[in-house]
Amino acid sequence: MSRLFVIVIVMLAAAAVTAQTANPSQQQAPPQVPPAATAPPVPPPDTARQMQLDLDQMESLVNNMAAQVSFIRDTNMSILLNTNVQLWSVLIRDLRMQLQEQQRAPKPTGSSQRHGDTE
Repeated sequence: MSRLFVIVIVMLAAAAVTAQTANPSQQQAPPQVPPAATAPPVPPPDTARQMQLDLDQMESLVNNMAAQVSFIRDTNMSILLNTNVQLWSVLIRDLRMQLQEQQRAPKPTGSSQRHGDTE
């Protein structure tokens, strides 16, 4: 029963990570603190790379949960957990596809329009 509890906690944590990573526009920005004069400027975080790392970690957790399901003797619980594994696998796959589409999409540049043109 303690393994089941650990699995449920891990999946809830993964859901929280997904919710934070999937929609960063809803997160509040931390207060801006002026950098110290001697500190070098910190490059902006690479959100695509961070999401890739989060998805890798989530996939690892799902694989771990799938391996642990075989130890559960309760048929209903094992069916439920297998369904959760399948659902999380689909979610992770879809998030990876969205991430790849975002990386392939051309980034808009302001150089295609000339300033001052009126038609």
